[in-house]
Amino acid sequence: MSWFRSKPFIWFILPGFVLYTLFSVYPILSAVQISLNKWDGIGDKTFVGFGNYAELFRNPDLFSQLTNALGHSFTLFALNAFVVLPAQLYLAYLLYGKIKGHRFFQAMIFSPQFIATPVIAFMGTLVFDGNIGVFNRLLEAIGLGEWTRPWMGLPELGIYIVWLLVAWSGIGVGMIFFLGAMKMISSEVIEAALLDGASYWGRFFRIVIPQIKTTILNMLILTYIFAMTMFDYSFILGGAAGGINRSVDVMALFFYRISFGENSAVGGTTNVNAMGMGTTIACVMFLIVFIVALLQVFVTYRRSED
Repeated sequence: MSWFRSKPFIWFILPGFVLYTLFSVYPILSAVQISLNKWDGIGDKTFVGFGNYAELFRNPDLFSQLTNALGHSFTLFALNAFVVLPAQLYLAYLLYGKIKGHRFFQAMIFSPQFIATPVIAFMGTLVFDGNIGVFNRLLEAIGLGEWTRPWMGLPELGIYIVWLLVAWSGIGVGMIFFLGAMKMISSEVIEAALLDGASYWGRFFRIVIPQIKTTILNMLILTYIFAMTMFDYSFILGGAAGGINRSVDVMALFFYRISFGENSAVGGTTNVNAMGMGTTIACVMFLIVFIVALLQVFVTYRRSED
């Protein structure tokens, strides 16, 4: 007891530590333990060691689904990183410069964040549907009727339509993050750049970007985590099967399908080992995300040391 009295700060840490252990550390360890067993989620577990991991990579059907889902998740990340993130930066810079009506534009760009995902998916259907879609009507109106397509039914475009909906609904979030970081830049630095004759783009690339590079790195990691764990858009648009030819399948949906099945609330595709294989996929997802998160911590630490 005297040890606790000599370190009173432990009493402040203990509640958070207990909650974090209970709701974060324990579920992770429990998932790892389940992944080492053959289990349908109801009956007795059978310990198989790393057998589930071996089956995941050796079974042609499972491995094909894994690579397809992982490829789509990486596609979402790449599009968000190279298209959406630069757009968020530029929009934040426009608002940072207080263009005319900047408060209105800030509210409008961020407002899709308050719309429920099923509503956004329904709106996307109204835009890209082959029969009633607004996009096809627009093509016809401007004389490009030969380009009309049943966009929602083309497997090769499925993941890109998902990305468009994700980008539209989430572009305002990153913009707000970057805008907040830009507002923390010292006004003296910006004033000195103006006195030195720095151009609009010169200030953006030589002052603003270097000043918020840590925020950019953090947002890049959050974008990666989101791409690896996104579930709702693909599930709503393509169901548990992942759409036509699994065209909108992603890692989280792959995990769900194996664990709970395509047409049933319980009992996955590999019914006798639904929970065992499902948690194996979840552990693989966690490992993929965890490695990148460690890399972020390492890079951030190195930058702070420099």
